[in-house]
Amino acid sequence: MAGRPRKVDILTTTGISDEALIASCLEGDQQAWIQLLDRYKRLIYGVSVRFGFDSEDRHDVFQAVCLETLKNLSSVRKASSLRYWILTITIRQCCFLLKRKQEESKQEPVEAANALQDSRPDTMQIYLAGERETIVRAAMEELPERCRLILDVLFFSKERATYSQLGGLWGLSRDTIGSTRLRCLEKLRKILEAKGF
Repeated sequence: MAGRPRKVDILTTTGISDEALIASCLEGDQQAWIQLLDRYKRLIYGVSVRFGFDSEDRHDVFQAVCLETLKNLSSVRKASSLRYWILTITIRQCCFLLKRKQEESKQEPVEAANALQDSRPDTMQIYLAGERETIVRAAMEELPERCRLILDVLFFSKERATYSQLGGLWGLSRDTIGSTRLRCLEKLRKILEAKGF
């Protein structure tokens, strides 16, 4: 029983990789599912905002994406493609909703085309932002575990941790966390540079 709370502690940080998160979700771990949704909800809501949907429609898109993700998570072949997979589902759900709304309003074909152009997001920008994030995530995976966890908590976590909190977590001083952060950022920079970033 002592091992179970440790798993929950790990899942409540952002240090868990997408691969481990997917595996935990497929095993039925509810905490992993919550973290998966938390990790990607900004992406999902951000895309629906770009489509010009109101709050209620954005929530509908989020729910549809969550259902699609839950039903088809086992079909993800590579954990590194999870972000693109969710992005694709989100764009598809937004397009479905947009088409449905246009059909419901029975707009003329020309007006429907104009409405689509006015509210359509710049998918190239969405794609490029996703590409950059994938490169950074791949580079993060190449870092030693301590570096990956420190940078993830400091820069990618929704809830920021102080150096003192991190020091307490790993038994290090606040100054050691600061210098470790600098070394880790330098390692990350070199990895990204090698990837042409």
